[in-house]
Amino acid sequence: MKIGNISKPTFYKFREDFLLKAKEILQCEVATDQNWTELADEELRERLIKDFIRQMQEQYGFEIVLKQPLTNREGSVEGVVGELYHIFSTMFLVEVINSKIRAGQQYVE
Repeated sequence: MKIGNISKPTFYKFREDFLLKAKEILQCEVATDQNWTELADEELRERLIKDFIRQMQEQYGFEIVLKQPLTNREGSVEGVVGELYHIFSTMFLVEVINSKIRAGQQYVE
């Protein structure tokens, strides 16, 4: 699935990018089985999510819009990444559809 020349990342690539951003912000290695709320304080978790969403927006051209904050979500880091990826994938699909509609509109007078 692509938007123009941009392919949707696999979950593994998405998770790798998230973990790299986490390492950058938290200054330590992060394991996917770690408890999300014990990873760092609320402020740092919020910064991590916002910075990662910003990074994805720059890379893919659309913003991940969260229905509810993930800062205090119960569960593992993997669970948070999974939820972000689900939202990202849904929005990526919408962007693919929109780009196809826009491409088709250029032929309509």
